[in-house]
Amino acid sequence: MAFEWLCLRRRHASPNADVWDLRYHWPRQGSTLFNAVQMGAYRLSAMQVHRHGQTSWVQWCARDALVLKWVALQIAELLPSHARCAHVKGRGGGRQSVVQVWNALQSWGYAFVYRTDIRGYYRNIRKEQVLSLVKAHIPDQVCVKLIEQYLYYSVEDAGEFHTPVLGICRGCALSPLIGASLLYHVDCHFAALDGSFYARYMDDVLVLTHKRWHLRRAVKRLYGYFDQGGFETHPDKTQLGRTAKGFDWLGVWFTPDGVSIAPRALANRLGKL
Repeated sequence: MAFEWLCLRRRHASPNADVWDLRYHWPRQGSTLFNAVQMGAYRLSAMQVHRHGQTSWVQWCARDALVLKWVALQIAELLPSHARCAHVKGRGGGRQSVVQVWNALQSWGYAFVYRTDIRGYYRNIRKEQVLSLVKAHIPDQVCVKLIEQYLYYSVEDAGEFHTPVLGICRGCALSPLIGASLLYHVDCHFAALDGSFYARYMDDVLVLTHKRWHLRRAVKRLYGYFDQGGFETHPDKTQLGRTAKGFDWLGVWFTPDGVSIAPRALANRLGKL
């Protein structure tokens, strides 16, 4: 399953990419690689910086991406994640979250909204906090050791190596699972509040309430959780007020009259074009 995922994910890779070498030698080397992983002998290499024109990105090599996807498949049911965290596979994604928000507005008539985004969620995650979470829920030591290597990763750029003190890498199969599990306690607290609706998609958080003081209390508690985890809200992506004035959630603009594409999403699209 992990190998099929890798082939699909990197099917448009350049002709010189290492994924083609892995695919060519897979019938002979696949079992050897799998045995090395199961014995705990596999070591992740440094992530590589790739450039194309004016853009640049960081990427695991094909073998490392394959191994990390295998780890993600092993631990997907072990790490805790709440049903209100929509980005986890099997939860319907952003489309399902949008439907849930609209149904909540239509059914319960929430009057106040707080929507925010965690500034630099991935790059501000504390590695020791994630490792403690992983050790508490995953009994397989092979997976734990590989996740530890994944957490304390290095980046190579033209022979220079950099190991970030904070944060986890993006663009990895493990990252969405860790991003969901790390704020599981926050999801549980707000999903259980009476007279409110809560939703989260990775680092985007939405709270709907009937009364203003309910919303103020929820926002104060949310800030307390963020302070404990070392996070802060993004000032340009935070919205507080009445739902009647409209609000943005996952690129959709909600109003009492219906839904449409959010102005921010349109502006971003025009900027890319």
